[in-house]
Amino acid sequence: MKSEKFFFNSNIGFMLTESAVLSARFILCGVLGNSVKRRSVKFFCLCAATAALFALALFFAGEAQALRMTMKRVIFEGPKRTEILTIVNNSAEQQTYRMGWREMRMTENKSLVYIKEGEKVEGFQPASPMVVYAPRRVVLAPGASQQIRLMLRRPKDLPEGEYRSHFWIQPEAPANRFAADGAQKGGKGSSVQLKMLTGMTIPVFVRNGNMKASASIGDAHMETGKDGAYKVSFAINREGNRSLYGSLSFTCGPTGPELKGISGLAVYTEVAKRVQSYAVPAPKDGSTCSQIGIKYTAPVEDSYFKGGVMAEGITK
Repeated sequence: MKSEKFFFNSNIGFMLTESAVLSARFILCGVLGNSVKRRSVKFFCLCAATAALFALALFFAGEAQALRMTMKRVIFEGPKRTEILTIVNNSAEQQTYRMGWREMRMTENKSLVYIKEGEKVEGFQPASPMVVYAPRRVVLAPGASQQIRLMLRRPKDLPEGEYRSHFWIQPEAPANRFAADGAQKGGKGSSVQLKMLTGMTIPVFVRNGNMKASASIGDAHMETGKDGAYKVSFAINREGNRSLYGSLSFTCGPTGPELKGISGLAVYTEVAKRVQSYAVPAPKDGSTCSQIGIKYTAPVEDSYFKGGVMAEGITK
């Protein structure tokens, strides 16, 4: 049996926040020597998938990112027609990036999932047909940046409502060409190379007409672990014709000190609630909490809530 070359390509998404999805494209290529059976290709691919997940976790645990963007969300509302976001190649290599649209829907428990072509989702309306962008492809040297212009072409007869699509930017790179030394020298050696290409996806909203929404915290309860920390579970309920977006804070009791904060949590228009569960640490002074307070606050740039508290609740 001659040396056998193989290629494995996989895409994995990882949520940074509800507004920013970091995606990774894993490319595995290599050579299996003539002493390796054909079924070993499957084994190598399985190992690659495991290594990819592990590498992804390690990569996102750090602060460094190969691709950086200046914005996490783009919102067209009122007279706004243009937005400019900047991307930065933070890697040590020249990168070619391409842009495009993805349609994603939210679920009550699993955050964001891709919408299949032809799939109808109640409460979801895409923004991509009315937003154009330029350029569509850029080449950036290490440390270089590029502005991407998004322009809204709002139809005159556009029905009232919120429209959303996810704008993605991802490296465009083929698998590295290489030949394993062992395979070259008689075909007895085997070698594998794994390369990770990271991209990012952000939501783009178009809001038209009278946008209103309200939120409430429901079914809040807590459990105390052996280490003294608390498991806090609850639902964020949404009503209205627009999505919610904000940060969570957890306090010891309704007015006690803050124990934990979570930023970038959204509830989109296709769901009426989001079910959440978080580990909340105990107070640093060693005291205990009979209840945990929950507060959901909008960012100051929110045109409707203007930085106000959208919902408050307390565990039973």
